[in-house]
Amino acid sequence: MMSYRSFLVLPLVALLLGAASLPALVAQDDPVPTLVPPTPAPMADAAGVSDALLAESTIARIQREGKVRVGLLYNLPPFGELNVRGQVAGFDADLARSLVETWGLTFEPVQITRQIALDALRNGDVDMVIAAQVHRRELDGMVEFSQTYFPTAQTMLVRADDGAAVLADMTGRRVGVVMGYPGEQAAAIWQQRSGISVTVTTYLTLDRAVVALLVGEVDGVVENRVQLTRVVPDLSQVRLLDEPVSPEPYAVVVRRQDVNFRNLVNRTLQYLRKTGRLNEIHQTYFEGANYPENALPLWANLGEEAPTPAQFGGDVPYPAQYIVPRLQASRVVRVAGFADLQADSPDSEKNLDAVNRALVEAMAARWGAAVEFIPNSAANAVDLVAAGQADLAVGVPLDWTLTDRVDLTGFYLLHGERLMVEQNAPYETFNDIRGRWVGVFASEPGAADRVNALAETVNTSVRIFTILREQDAAFNMLVEENADVIFGDSLKLIPQLEANPGLMRITTRGEAPDPWYSRTYRALAVPRNDLDFRLLVDYTLQELARDGVWRSLVSAMMLPEDIPALEIWPGPSSYLGFNLDEALAG
Repeated sequence: MMSYRSFLVLPLVALLLGAASLPALVAQDDPVPTLVPPTPAPMADAAGVSDALLAESTIARIQREGKVRVGLLYNLPPFGELNVRGQVAGFDADLARSLVETWGLTFEPVQITRQIALDALRNGDVDMVIAAQVHRRELDGMVEFSQTYFPTAQTMLVRADDGAAVLADMTGRRVGVVMGYPGEQAAAIWQQRSGISVTVTTYLTLDRAVVALLVGEVDGVVENRVQLTRVVPDLSQVRLLDEPVSPEPYAVVVRRQDVNFRNLVNRTLQYLRKTGRLNEIHQTYFEGANYPENALPLWANLGEEAPTPAQFGGDVPYPAQYIVPRLQASRVVRVAGFADLQADSPDSEKNLDAVNRALVEAMAARWGAAVEFIPNSAANAVDLVAAGQADLAVGVPLDWTLTDRVDLTGFYLLHGERLMVEQNAPYETFNDIRGRWVGVFASEPGAADRVNALAETVNTSVRIFTILREQDAAFNMLVEENADVIFGDSLKLIPQLEANPGLMRITTRGEAPDPWYSRTYRALAVPRNDLDFRLLVDYTLQELARDGVWRSLVSAMMLPEDIPALEIWPGPSSYLGFNLDEALAG
């Protein structure tokens, strides 16, 4: 996760030494000017609303009325605040306005508070909530969340001269939190999960907690990374540990099982990232800093045109049968996506098959279930899930063309086009290989055209050598010298490195912002709008990542430095009677 310690959104304040000057050490939380008073009282009780089936998608209403009512916070800069002109501004406000304008509809901001935000949505008073809302698992039973649009975290702030480098270094020490703030809960859950014990002291305000840190009353303070940098704009005497105490992914909130509207929101978020609009908003509110690289993965077939509500249905399609009750009763999960491999199949296919099988077996173990592998189902895996003949499918690309038939989980595998060279070769990018021979795999249609197109972008030209068998790639380059470099999918290149240790490497493209020439994200497909089962699968993937199991599985398919950190939503490790934590599952 990208560090926000440099995002200083208040004027610099000198951090002076000595108790007498402590009030000047911390920027105070001045009241935000509010022209529309907040509503502290909760709205009418929405109990039971989340269990009612939706008669129509939010898409139908916004098309009918021509406007989108967005719930926003007016007192949480830099995400939302009322400016002196009486307009709501901030990261969330600009994002909401951009979403609605992309749809060609009228943006109607609605002031909410933390206490009423979700009730306002479930009662139909707003169409969506964009309010620095953390995707917490305990809220998934009431509402539904989009993809994360802003990844942040609860973080440990320590003094600059403190020797702590990781959270474990805080063992037995004193940590300050703000009473009733998320940091208090994050610190408690962190201690429970990690087994690390600290002495927690509560304070009424964040600035008082930071003062306590500076005078040595506590050794650390836990709170949201962005808010810490706002309260302490000068980090000369303090610093943030890189290891998060707890992730805090901000997402757009919509009504539960409103699958068409959720897909519209997600696709538009990706469109705004692709067009650069999301980066513009980020730079506006975080002092020119770019939006975190790959914080919001772009799915295949996103398209060049702006998404519109008319492209998504106004209905709410419900599954004919829900998976969780059947899984609870039978303790068997049916999985598609496996090919019948032969003894001479390429190593990349064998490795992928092994990883997929190990992954679903690890997941099923957390459910106390057996796996029924559907044979020879790689070609029609999505169709089997859509038809109810499989519960989930492995190895499915995150692809917008699939979302009218199935839902897709968070990704568990990343691969894509890379350049492989000899270990000591002076090649890093296409700039370095003018006139050289580039090997491409015959099993990758269009690879030669792709190489030539990439070469043309840097005004160079190359020669193409076609590798007929994947397993001969290293031999073609190292022995026969038919290719100076090899361009292809990382799944095919990595087995070559493993079979020839120390002789070859995959380039990182030097100063390029991204070492990949293309990225493909692989996920699991589940029945469309079967939200509880999708959540169960996502939670389980996240618990496998938290335990380190997932990383050990995919290490056979990815370079260690390329393995991404899977997003983990904070919350309990049990769901619908399934204990997903390894210790509990055992």
